[in-house]
Amino acid sequence: MKPKPPPQLHKRELLRTLVGGLAWANPEAARLLRDNTHWFTLVSWTHRFYGRYRDITLDIPGIERLLQRPEPSEEDLREIESAARRVKRLLHFVGDALPFFGRLVARPELRLTMREVHRYFSDEGGIASDIRGLLKTVLRQAWRAEERVLLIGHSLGSVIAYDTLWELSRQEGVTHRVDLFMTLGSPLSTRFIRRSLRGSDRTGAERYPASIVRWINYRAKGEMTALRPVRPYFSEMIALGLVDSIEDAEIYNHFRSEIGLNVHMSYGYLANALVAGRIGEWLLGDVPRHELDARAAELPPQSAESDGY
Repeated sequence: MKPKPPPQLHKRELLRTLVGGLAWANPEAARLLRDNTHWFTLVSWTHRFYGRYRDITLDIPGIERLLQRPEPSEEDLREIESAARRVKRLLHFVGDALPFFGRLVARPELRLTMREVHRYFSDEGGIASDIRGLLKTVLRQAWRAEERVLLIGHSLGSVIAYDTLWELSRQEGVTHRVDLFMTLGSPLSTRFIRRSLRGSDRTGAERYPASIVRWINYRAKGEMTALRPVRPYFSEMIALGLVDSIEDAEIYNHFRSEIGLNVHMSYGYLANALVAGRIGEWLLGDVPRHELDARAAELPPQSAESDGY
């Protein structure tokens, strides 16, 4: 949620952050992505939702800190593990289980977020359909080109991606599948979201999308949006043969902006060595060993601090 920077600038910083994470976790994959930045496609939707962009300069100091410090500091860890954050998370858990109580204790920012989520699920003015249409166009282009697809959805973007895959496979008869569905800071396991997803009114296989080969979900410690793992709530997809595997993992996201620690920020997820490492494994999946060795011999070593691709 919330406005994002203009697409070209946002893509540049997301890609720079991911390459930085790859430089620490999988240098070969970092080099490969630097050579093929056109592989990275950003489906930018928040301007359609909000009608404005966020100033990219607000993000730059935090991104630079991530690229220079791949691991959380002691200060980061103390704040992430603090009693105050645990209490706040507990209130979010209770609010998700008991919506009436949640509305009573919700802070203004959370209430605004919930109104925005309702706006998406009600498809006000066709806005949700338009947003899903943006992703459908990109997916169809990739499948027509017979490309392997790794679809990454962050926060509400993971909900949009899930709903889009459901519509493509259940309503539009598309038989193509994404090779890997990666969700970051996802609210898909929360009670309200699960009850509002496309297909939630159906039973059996029709309840879920049929277009995912593997699903990996990452949530950061101290998250207020991604409260629970997804596998316990979507494991029926495995039993029905709709997905080969669903994995959950918990990581540290130590992104800091001018207003402090933000464990939900997409940059912090992409820079994480575990997340970047899995993306790197996927990127290298079809690249012959001799080609990787040739690339490594031709290119100078790059550090995670490099802003070049």
